Amino acid sequence: MSKNFRCVLVLILVTALLVPVLAVGCAESQTQGQQQYEKAQALEEQHMLTKATAAYTSAMAQLEKEGKAVLATEARMALQRIELYQVTYSDLAADVKKKLAEAYPAVAQAERDKWVSSGEMEKATWDGKVYYFNQAVENIATRHFDVSYLNQQKNALLGDFATNLINTVIRRPTVTWQPYSNPHTYLGTEAVNVPRTELPKTGVFKMWFPLPVVTGPQDSVTISSITPANYVKQPPSINGPISLAYMEVPLDQLQSDLNVSVQFQFTHYQENFQVDRNNLGAYDKSSALYKQYTKSYGNTYISPSIRETAKKVVGSEKNPYLQAKKLYDYILKDIKYSFMPHATMWPRGERESVYVHRMKRGDCGAQSMYFSALCRSLGIPARTTGGWQLLMGDFAGHFWAEFYLPNYGWVPVDPTAADMADWTNALTDQQRQEYKQFFFGNQDPLRCNVQLDVDEPLIPPATEEVFLPLAIQNPVATCSTMTGSPGVVLLEHYTLHAQLLSPAGP
Repeated sequence: MSKNFRCVLVLILVTALLVPVLAVGCAESQTQGQQQYEKAQALEEQHMLTKATAAYTSAMAQLEKEGKAVLATEARMALQRIELYQVTYSDLAADVKKKLAEAYPAVAQAERDKWVSSGEMEKATWDGKVYYFNQAVENIATRHFDVSYLNQQKNALLGDFATNLINTVIRRPTVTWQPYSNPHTYLGTEAVNVPRTELPKTGVFKMWFPLPVVTGPQDSVTISSITPANYVKQPPSINGPISLAYMEVPLDQLQSDLNVSVQFQFTHYQENFQVDRNNLGAYDKSSALYKQYTKSYGNTYISPSIRETAKKVVGSEKNPYLQAKKLYDYILKDIKYSFMPHATMWPRGERESVYVHRMKRGDCGAQSMYFSALCRSLGIPARTTGGWQLLMGDFAGHFWAEFYLPNYGWVPVDPTAADMADWTNALTDQQRQEYKQFFFGNQDPLRCNVQLDVDEPLIPPATEEVFLPLAIQNPVATCSTMTGSPGVVLLEHYTLHAQLLSPAGP
């Protein structure tokens, strides 16, 4: 139940206990726009989203006429919230069955139908119909490995990639005292090309573009160009907790399509931490770092159940390094990789770590937030960091975790990269085990950090809600004159590419 609707419900219940005259007086004090807004809220609460959309649209127009700007903005944000929900849960059962048949033709229809009827595929009900999560079909392959193996091309591709990484990175000789080696330098290019017809005639279109941030395994960050430069309102924050280029586009001056390009360069190192478990050093529990990364906040939320699970997993183990390893192994064993309905989670207030704990599945960022929450509950500083990975040669969104050891610094952990070993049967058992164990305390150089922690706020902070306000893998946007989601429009017209400058191969 939304906060605003709870307030309305309380008002209705209280008013019902008063004398009729007072009730009538309360109703008469409301404007037409406020009444339409409350009607829209009730429809949204009932998940009658098409009717709620019409009601919010009408309410917003009326509220603007009445000069009630705050409530009009609330109506506009509700419209964007509904749009994200409908896009996320967009497939009827017939659509899902058709997609399953196309994706997994070698699987018997009875088995495919069972995936739908068993309840394993996430779904939601709106407008009185059951709709399925728009990535439910893709999730089957990472939950049923035998199904994944049927795609021979993908199976071979993953096998070749993992084998190559084992031979060129995982088994690469390293120096005990040198955690960073094997530097890779990349040239990155971001671009957006939004048709003028998809933007309002007036207002300001605000954008935040993710960029490389300077951190332990990443340096030599330079922003080569931002075009057009006059859109930039705040310089890139490459030395802060999150790296962004902030831009504002005055739409009344935009005569043609919105074209923006950003070019940058950075160097990312391979990480190899050879930890002496008997010489970890002591945590300074009074330090800002310790307090920040052991507390429960944002999407790295520590529920009582998460805390109890962490205690159960580590048992009597007191060494923080070995505790973290037990938590890592627990996630690899019990948590399945799965795409998630992120865009509908933050409006309903569900934390990423809590979702993974409840569902026993999650994607890269959510798995890492869960690992971080488990660590924090035991007093081990941890965070979820990342931005992009280049495992297949070009940029793709990816996040991973780090936990802190006093004598070593931030130690990388990537349960999702480790999961990939199970998505192919082209590896031997020894290779699979070697691959999985590498991603605890080690990391390949095929990465780009854009933020140190997923719950870092935008710079400058957004004054309105943004699409998916965590894990900034793509540009985000706001626009107070736009009814639809600015972030969705921007994402539809966004491209990101990388060029490896050195060395010639991984």
